[in-house]
Amino acid sequence: MQLSRNSKVSFAAFVVFDLLLAYWLITLFQARDEVETINALNALGAIEYPDPYRLTPFQLSDQDGDPFLVEDFAGQWSLVFFGFTSCPDVCPITMSELAQAHRAITELPDLPDPQVVFVSVDPERDSRQAVKRYVEQFNTDFIGLSGSEAGIGALAKQLFVAFSKVDQADMAPGETGHESHIPDGGVTADGYMINHNIHVSLVNPEAELVALIRPPVRRESLVQAYSLLIND
Repeated sequence: MQLSRNSKVSFAAFVVFDLLLAYWLITLFQARDEVETINALNALGAIEYPDPYRLTPFQLSDQDGDPFLVEDFAGQWSLVFFGFTSCPDVCPITMSELAQAHRAITELPDLPDPQVVFVSVDPERDSRQAVKRYVEQFNTDFIGLSGSEAGIGALAKQLFVAFSKVDQADMAPGETGHESHIPDGGVTADGYMINHNIHVSLVNPEAELVALIRPPVRRESLVQAYSLLIND
């Protein structure tokens, strides 16, 4: 049976309408899923970038004295945290949570194991050996980076981490998120502290910044956020 010209036009119009409806429904469901993911990540303290930010070259050294370059982020997911080894509270707490989260992730067969990278923001006090001792307290597989202030800054700026040396004599209570670093006796032996951001950055296997996990970083929320982000 042959269709008339009008029937063919009507049929074609129906097909086009059907395709447009299907496209609209798919787009609607995708948008709804994206909103749900964004809300879930926000509840977990994570901020995902719609367009991952490609990292540019920098040069630091790991705890064994080997160069660590932007290429060392390629091929695996990375969780990056900036801190300093003489920090008595926020930094070791965050590192401990990272260690627990890393252990939990390695036990989940559907999630790739991330490399955890600690970057010292205290080049004056944190030698390579000090960084090595520090990271190995939490996990011998963790990577500890140190370098010059310029080298640290080259990576820190890209991961939205600001850091500065603060003379404790000039610090007022509440001036910095690290005021609790000051011991009860008043000042540290060196007379200064480091003020810095304490979020965790997620870098993808293409060496691109994907997301930030806001403090306080906790194992359960970090594992959940990691799972959502790498599967998004």
